[in-house]
Amino acid sequence: MSQKMPPQEMFEQGLEKRRAVMGAEFVDRAFAGGEDAFGADFQRFMTEYAWGAVWGRGGLTDRERHMVTIGILAALGREKELAGHLRATANTGVSERDLSDVLHQVAIYAGVPAALSAVNATKEMLAKRHSKEPNK
Repeated sequence: MSQKMPPQEMFEQGLEKRRAVMGAEFVDRAFAGGEDAFGADFQRFMTEYAWGAVWGRGGLTDRERHMVTIGILAALGREKELAGHLRATANTGVSERDLSDVLHQVAIYAGVPAALSAVNATKEMLAKRHSKEPNK
């Protein structure tokens, strides 16, 4: 399991997973400024533990793990982080129906205001995504 990996291997696994889920451009921005920039150590920590140890541990698919993450972020009202993960659903196979179902769960278990905020963020992301799609 990734928890027993040496830190450098866990970081490399996390970097690969983070790029696959969030996109290389997003990850490159997170590490902008190099290893001496303020927050670089935090980005390394997040990549090693959140993405290497947790996202890389197996058991759940990236799609399933992403739905759990979106539900938690929506329930906590973490709109900025939620927006990033909503955009990244294009990389993990989370469908519009999946998003709707997750947000219904949030409404029942975390409250309607949290779910409504997340529904609005999802509608905004989907409108942007659909406006970039070629006409069918």
